[in-house]
Amino acid sequence: MADRLKRTCRRVQAQLPRLIADEASPLRERLADRHLRRCEICSAELQRQTAVHEALRAIAPRATADTPAPPAWLLDSLLEKAAAPDLRARAAGPARGAVSGARPVLTIAGVAAIAVVGVVVGYASWRLGRRLGACWDTADKPTRCPGKLGATAKIHFR
Repeated sequence: MADRLKRTCRRVQAQLPRLIADEASPLRERLADRHLRRCEICSAELQRQTAVHEALRAIAPRATADTPAPPAWLLDSLLEKAAAPDLRARAAGPARGAVSGARPVLTIAGVAAIAVVGVVVGYASWRLGRRLGACWDTADKPTRCPGKLGATAKIHFR
């Protein structure tokens, strides 16, 4: 029960800035309000954050007739730069020098080659182990191992 209360408190306290700024949805506002009525810790946190919010609003600069307006061309210039194809291409593509960014075809070929070599080595060691395993499992004394290993290959005790 205590663990669930802590989780609820964390969720409600994460929503407090939105509640103070009147940006929370009506459902979240109702749920938070119901929790705040029962939880003293969250109510105290709401009061603290409200006081900080009000203090910041009091010292925030207000737009007056003295405040210069941004130039009219500024917004158009920023939108034009954001829509430029070179900016989108640089942002959408991987960084140069990254494994997949430089030459993805070579990266895929390298990964495939490593996988094939791994499979071949694994298969060869498995086959060799199976051939030698027959001699090792039945050998009470050193014996000659039949097969392609040759008639002179000796297997010792385990």
